[in-house]
Amino acid sequence: MKFEVPKTKKLYEQIAAIIEQKITNGDISPGDKLDSVEQLAKNFEVGRSAIREALTALQARGIIEIRQGEGTYIRKVTAQDISLNIPTYASFSQQDLQQIFEVRKILELGLIENAAKRRTARHLEQLKEALIKMNDALIDPETSSNADMRFHAIIAEAADNPLLVSMLQSVSKPIARQIQHTRSILSTTDHAALYNLHEEHTAIYSALVNADDVQAKQAMAKHLETVESLLFDK
Repeated sequence: MKFEVPKTKKLYEQIAAIIEQKITNGDISPGDKLDSVEQLAKNFEVGRSAIREALTALQARGIIEIRQGEGTYIRKVTAQDISLNIPTYASFSQQDLQQIFEVRKILELGLIENAAKRRTARHLEQLKEALIKMNDALIDPETSSNADMRFHAIIAEAADNPLLVSMLQSVSKPIARQIQHTRSILSTTDHAALYNLHEEHTAIYSALVNADDVQAKQAMAKHLETVESLLFDK
């Protein structure tokens, strides 16, 4: 199989981009072994040094791993990889945050169903503690925000899927500061809205206590709509 290498960038960058695109397209899968440097050089019709540079670049980005004496393999994605690839809050625009929140909604609505089926007595106790802390610190933005995030994190843990937990943590971090900022404003302007948030969390908790996955998902959906409205003035 021959490859066409565009000339607009450095040769090794183009080679690395082509390999990465083939991974994205599914032509090469995580865990697959790449051809040898010699074979890749023939396939790309380039020198071996360009292939080595491309592989070094891909390795530095965590896309491949070079195993001594075994060859080069496409790395499998880990929870840590996902977390490390989420930029910091400061780098996001408002539109970015809205899109991230959409991802969070999808994750949480899936997690809540499994959490309702898999939650343990320990999870329920932790949720209750977070709920009490939220209520006690209703007009304390920092404490209530931390308890809020903890409440949702416990639900994710109860769903018993470490990869999804890490994904939720990653998409929650960029908007955590905005949630705290919003709670700060509400603490001086709209106590009713804060009380409503607490009631929605209580409804989620009650559904989990009853192991009712349908009711839990409905309660979570309603809550996320409220939060989205508060954060983005929808």
